[in-house]
Amino acid sequence: MDRPRNASAIIGRYYGADAYRSDLIPDQPDQQQDLNHSTLDRSAGFRLPWGTAQDLMPSNLFARWRPEALRKIEEREDLLAEAGDQGQLDHESICYAPLAFRSKVVNAFELYGKAFFWVSLPLGLVTYLMHIYLTDSSFVAALNDVWPFIIALSGMPAAMWLSSTVAFTFFPRWCVKAGRGPEWELNRRTGVVRIWHYRRRIPLFWNYQETVTETPFYEFDGWVAGGATQYGPRFDFILCHRYSKLKVHIGDILLGWHQSPRPCYALWDFLQNYMDVTRPLPEFPVLEPHRHKDPVTAEHDREAGRPERYWRDMDDKTFQQKEDEMLGRVLRINTEQRPNLMARKVRYAHMTPEDMLAYGRGSRQSRQRRAKSGLKKEPIRSVSSD
Repeated sequence: MDRPRNASAIIGRYYGADAYRSDLIPDQPDQQQDLNHSTLDRSAGFRLPWGTAQDLMPSNLFARWRPEALRKIEEREDLLAEAGDQGQLDHESICYAPLAFRSKVVNAFELYGKAFFWVSLPLGLVTYLMHIYLTDSSFVAALNDVWPFIIALSGMPAAMWLSSTVAFTFFPRWCVKAGRGPEWELNRRTGVVRIWHYRRRIPLFWNYQETVTETPFYEFDGWVAGGATQYGPRFDFILCHRYSKLKVHIGDILLGWHQSPRPCYALWDFLQNYMDVTRPLPEFPVLEPHRHKDPVTAEHDREAGRPERYWRDMDDKTFQQKEDEMLGRVLRINTEQRPNLMARKVRYAHMTPEDMLAYGRGSRQSRQRRAKSGLKKEPIRSVSSD
């Protein structure tokens, strides 16, 4: 995605001093120890390279908000804001704040009830037809024989789905309730990653003391954590701080686990593009209503003549084609062939041959500045709040 011609002039007026710029990453202190990964962890996972991010994102994340859903969001009342939810997904930040327990229960009833109902219903139909074939019964007699089994198989998921639908339809404000607060945030405007830690003041009571940790985005590395299940390999995406034990399990929320690492590669590209203030916001449908609020994005859209409602007014067939195109681009992603450009700015505790090559190509003046200044990591900023 092209950068606006006057992006540099815009950046200084709106974004913070620590805002991430892919063309202006400061020199980093040497990493003395990888505190987030043991030798076993490094053998099962791998660090993803910084830089040369492509304009893509995981296809399941891209398709999560379709044009019809975006139009419904515009029309209905914002219950999350009314409930005091602190989650955010806009031009300023991606902030995850889980809902209260009862909201999770209602949502789980709808999600799993609907899924199991549509799986169990064909099984019940097959059982009914097999009973007719094997017993040579009439349609009515076979139905009398198998209907208790069908009800037992499909009735519970249907009841879960129906109860959640009724609850949300008639008692939406009761169903939607904010939880204790945010867990993590990636702030594009400030360039800072914030992580919340909660500790109960009094055991068994919902009375928390929170501690907020802030550190620049460019001090984190994207990691793919590999593992295995009974269904085969699994890969998760995690943001790991280079100089402490801070981790952000962002893939659990935005991506989920996959049997291929490529969606993790695509998520890392998406996050780099989102945080890079020299580039417009990624073409993520749910961000479209906020594009005009971000100065760099607004200037890009003005120069490119981008329609204001490109995604929201798109028909389903065209959107499906866009989703298929995104999936094809994710499958062709070239992450494994890229050099890690951050290795020119920092010496990792565990350097790969590719890191060593990139570090050797780094600016000699840059390494001399680090050596002369004795560049050290500043303490992580933590703020305790009542």
